[in-house]
Amino acid sequence: MSADPTSVRLPAPDLVAYAVAILRAAGLAERAARLVAENLVDADRHGVASHGLIRLPIYVRRVREGMVDPLADPVVRTEGARATVDGRNAMGAYVATAGMDAACALADEYGIGSATAHHSNHCGTMAFYARRAARDGYLAVAMSNAPVTMTYHGGRTRAVGTNPVAIAVPRPGGEPVVLDIASSAVARGKIILADSRNEPIPLGWGVDTEGRPTTVAAEALDGAVLPFAGPKGSGLALVIDLLCGVLAGGASGPDIGDMYLHWDRPQNVGHAFFASRFTDRIDRHGQALEQFLGWVGELPTAEGFDAVSLPGQPEERAARLADRHGVPISTSTWSSLAALAADLGVATPAP
Repeated sequence: MSADPTSVRLPAPDLVAYAVAILRAAGLAERAARLVAENLVDADRHGVASHGLIRLPIYVRRVREGMVDPLADPVVRTEGARATVDGRNAMGAYVATAGMDAACALADEYGIGSATAHHSNHCGTMAFYARRAARDGYLAVAMSNAPVTMTYHGGRTRAVGTNPVAIAVPRPGGEPVVLDIASSAVARGKIILADSRNEPIPLGWGVDTEGRPTTVAAEALDGAVLPFAGPKGSGLALVIDLLCGVLAGGASGPDIGDMYLHWDRPQNVGHAFFASRFTDRIDRHGQALEQFLGWVGELPTAEGFDAVSLPGQPEERAARLADRHGVPISTSTWSSLAALAADLGVATPAP
């Protein structure tokens, strides 16, 4: 593989150790630091740089500004097959992991389990949690609400988050099938990434402060992201906000704190998780599952496409490349990490 002057590469374990060291120096307890680091590096490893280590500086700033409790432990309470997680303003990856783990534990006991979480923070990709559960044999669903950055269909101003959902289906002999989507036409993190690289964005991703379509990333960040497929993405975002906010006992809509804008209050993000133990069904129907997935992968391709990809398949290809050649981190992100590490007295590894 030829060198890419716009990125550096390191093995995933080295990046996790580096991120853990930075987070520990910022005051996080070991378990919280490791879960956050694993979540961020997992995103970069799967080619989702918008949710990777580019987020570490803002996470650390939130901790240092007192907007996140670095030592808090989530509290889990159960009632039948349902769990409630009070995140106690801990790091989002710590809270979300507790929620997904609780849903899986309840699925072991009842066949299906659910968990909602409140008093949390930005928790990275939802695929991280659903994929982990599916690897252990669970059909898993993970979702989260988010600060208002998107319009409702027919609206002009910010009114709802890009509220993502991930669904992971276990497979008998390979990585799970993982669908991870935002309710928006594109994850806002991709617009942030484009802005950091001074790159234009496609029409249909966002609007400016007057509600006009724009290709300038900075204008879309000041304005709003658009929902995918109009009323479909808009409706999905609303339902996720109901499950993760209103019905979870947490914040929703404009009451959710913005990680980049609000420095007077915690975010109070909410999450929801569902798990069902599918090991017996995989044992029974695994061959049929693989045959169906193989049929989809061999469908005739449209012009301009090399193959019909399963959900999550491009990310798995990126992960395999990263395992062979190192996880790519943009030079701009690497520079910001090195500066942060130096400020905290942490040594930066050589790429």
